[in-house]
Parts: sequence; C-alpha cells; structure tokens
Amino acid sequence: MIAHKKLDILYLDGIAGLLAGLTLFSFQSWFYEIYSLPLYALQFITVANILYGVCALLLAFKRTRSLLAIKVLAIANCFWVIICIFFIFEYVNSASWIGISLLIFESIFVGYLAYFEWVNSASLVYGPAYKQRVKNTYF
Repeated sequence: MIAHKKLDILYLDGIAGLLAGLTLFSFQSWFYEIYSLPLYALQFITVANILYGVCALLLAFKRTRSLLAIKVLAIANCFWVIICIFFIFEYVNSASWIGISLLIFESIFVGYLAYFEWVNSASLVYGPAYKQRVKNTYF
C-alpha cells in the first residue's frame, strides 16, 4: 500500500501566521518604515499573527480535532479579513502603497484559508498522523 503524504492546510495556516508575526516582530522598525502605519497598528498585527499562528499550530498537531475548533479557526480568519480591510480603509491616505498592497494580499490569503477550512472542515477533523495510522491498519 502506497501512503501519500498531503500537507494539512492547518499546518500551512499556523506556520504562515506565526512566521508573519515573528518576521514583523524581528524587523519591526524596518516594517514600520515600509508600511507607514502607526506603530500601535503594526504591533497589533504582529501580536495577532503570533497568537493566531500558535493556536492554529496547536490545533494542527492534534491527531483528532474538534469540528467546532476548526470552524472557530475559519471564523477567526474571516474576522482577520475584516480587520485587514478596516486597516486598508483607515490608513489608505497615510500608509505606503507597499503597506496597503501587503494588507490586501494578507486579506486575500487569509480569506482563501478561511473558505478552504470552512468547506473542508469535516475532512480536517483527523490529522495526518491519525489518517496514516488508519490507512496502514488492515481490518
């Protein structure tokens, strides 16, 4: 029997959030100049990305996941899209075009993740380790 390994979207979601937050934290002064956003807005984005990334990775590493937790994660992504759109409209006159572009990209990326997680929430209940174990078990 050939075992096919697929990347679980929850790992991608968590790694992307955590990596974005840690990158913003590590190079905060540089991103402050590039985004031209107020420092408190950039710090809010940083903290939210780190917290979300940690929560998503904790969920991703579970063998069996709660359907409710997956749906809450998708709703959190939708909420983050709304926040990104709010930041875009709030700072469109003061932020740089690079900052606005990155916020637009982030809202599109997170919106796609929200859609994918919501539509495929039932298949995300079991993690890859659980699926691999069941696949190799002969009944």
